[in-house]
Amino acid sequence: MGNSLPPPAEFDLVDSFARVRGSDVEIVLGEPKTDIADDGVTVRLELTGRTVTAQAMLVQEGGRRLVVRAPRSQFSDGVWSLAVIHADGSVAPLAARLLVQGQRPLVLLWAPRPVARRSRPVGPTTRRGRP
Repeated sequence: MGNSLPPPAEFDLVDSFARVRGSDVEIVLGEPKTDIADDGVTVRLELTGRTVTAQAMLVQEGGRRLVVRAPRSQFSDGVWSLAVIHADGSVAPLAARLLVQGQRPLVLLWAPRPVARRSRPVGPTTRRGRP
């Protein structure tokens, strides 16, 4: 049996999401750990050499959330990696990625990169109708 537990993350995976809000991409990270939710935090999103930098705002009402917004027009289709850039210049990768696919809803993916699946062992093949 496989492991169905989510990967370790710097925020609550269940209460986190991505969506289009007006003309912006909005990423909400629920209950962020203190080390990623400082004042002056910026989030860098990257996709094969393209970079989008967005200011993040810590919201306290209704639970702690780190809210990141950037113009939707800056994003092309693909899977974008996320990293927090602190005021001192240090960078902390986030255990999430943003999936952008045309006009489809945005998706916040768990894990900083695709998780390799182990293949299942395959038994001997049999052909129907043959001995």
